[in-house]
Amino acid sequence: MKRKLTWLGAILSGLYLLTIGPLPFPAFDPLPFIDEAIALAFFLKCTSSLGFDMRKWLPFFGKNGKSKPSQKPDDDKEVTIDV
Repeated sequence: MKRKLTWLGAILSGLYLLTIGPLPFPAFDPLPFIDEAIALAFFLKCTSSLGFDMRKWLPFFGKNGKSKPSQKPDDDKEVTIDV
């Protein structure tokens, strides 16, 4: 049941992004409280829980919030300390 609801959420938010989202005038927007950013975040969350990672095509979304570990130089002579 949870998977079916997730599919329904992904389909509805995807259709919203494809059809209603790019309308030029906000007067034609039937759901003014749903912004395109909210629909995109909901779509990405639904697709990631289904096993499809769509964030790799969107460079402004981080992947799992993890950053790369900083690499420390092996030699102390390469370290520059600015005072």
